[in-house]
Amino acid sequence: MHPDWQNDLHQYCEAQSSKEPELLQKLVAYTWRNTVNPRMLSGHLQGRLLSMLSALMKPQCILEIGTFTGYSALCLAEGLPANGKLHSIEADAENAWKAQQWIDQHPRKPDIQLHCGEALTLIPTLNIHPDLVFVDADKQQYQAYFESCFPIMAEGGLMVFDNTLWSGRVLNEEDLKSDADTRNMHAFNQYLAATEEAEVLMLPIRDGLTLLRKRNS
Repeated sequence: MHPDWQNDLHQYCEAQSSKEPELLQKLVAYTWRNTVNPRMLSGHLQGRLLSMLSALMKPQCILEIGTFTGYSALCLAEGLPANGKLHSIEADAENAWKAQQWIDQHPRKPDIQLHCGEALTLIPTLNIHPDLVFVDADKQQYQAYFESCFPIMAEGGLMVFDNTLWSGRVLNEEDLKSDADTRNMHAFNQYLAATEEAEVLMLPIRDGLTLLRKRNS
């Protein structure tokens, strides 16, 4: 259990939410056995939120930056319409290999394309206009990911950024003074909040989720 966000209230919310599909339950167990940082999983509550957002939007194209072992990708894929596609980018080749084993077991396997490499290099080559973008990768690159994705997003499209509360450190004055990663995340949060072309909502779910909807022109 991670003390920063998986408290009693979080667990209560999980217990009162829909259960994870069996494949995701198996993926969670696999990740805890076979990775160094299993808490990087989106997890039950956040995964159900991603699934519901996807189901509500019915996106023709989803872009995910940061696959890890594939949990969030499989959650997002639950909302794909019949002709929808999901592109997921993972920089680490070992994680990409692990994720592919689980993607191959998902009913929407033909519609999920996993790309291994650096997102900022790959995104311009995909020739896509995503309706939904989920970002959970290199935190130092969050603003660059935004600047790469926002112009190609469909109007009304949604971006979701994970870990924007940074274990609560964005509220800690000492961390803001002494820790560059904390300052970077705080600056990014302020940058998004000031983006006039979008509606922004930060949610205190897990380690912080920021939702950003591209306004219609």
